[in-house]
Amino acid sequence: MTNQNKHYHHGDLAETLIQATVLLLQEKGPAQLSLREVARNAGVSHGAPAHHFVDKTGLLTAIAVQGQEILASHLEQSQLGLSEPLERLKSAGEAYVRFALSHPGHFSVMFQKELINSELDSFVNASKGARRVLETAIEDLAKSQQTSGSVSRRRIEATLAALWSQVHGFSLLWKAGNFGNPNDQKRLSKLLKDMLMGISPQLDDSRQSKQ
Repeated sequence: MTNQNKHYHHGDLAETLIQATVLLLQEKGPAQLSLREVARNAGVSHGAPAHHFVDKTGLLTAIAVQGQEILASHLEQSQLGLSEPLERLKSAGEAYVRFALSHPGHFSVMFQKELINSELDSFVNASKGARRVLETAIEDLAKSQQTSGSVSRRRIEATLAALWSQVHGFSLLWKAGNFGNPNDQKRLSKLLKDMLMGISPQLDDSRQSKQ
């Protein structure tokens, strides 16, 4: 350990450990991760990760919380300057996929509840951010389509599940190279545009009941 590494402030060291872990997750995924390797890559004592995060679950939970916060920020930014609900949904979908590609370390653990403490208050609160952006756009879209009565909570939830599953699944398939070279940004942009153009959920319960 260098002299410089001996003088971390508590918050600085925790963040250093998180960033070292994120890089390792990008390289090898969570299954092969060890706290000793994290410490070695961060240039700190082997006991530092356990001191700050107790165990591997605690460390991965901290990364999942950070990932949820970053994702929520990206989705919120995607809504700026857009007023039409369907365009907001499309923009959020593209922002979601691009987050998954630009933050693979975070993405590899933030939805894996067997690896993290998903009941921790900080994680629960952080995960609400991304959901809130998508849900608000869907609710506004429902209002714009409504012809009579009100849209049920059940239909809002079903639409949220369908759209979230679509962009999440696409993210995983694209990262794995199932649609060509994952580094081909031009093809990615075209596929995203074509895929998201197909998002036009019908949320009006009165329309659905007539079908």
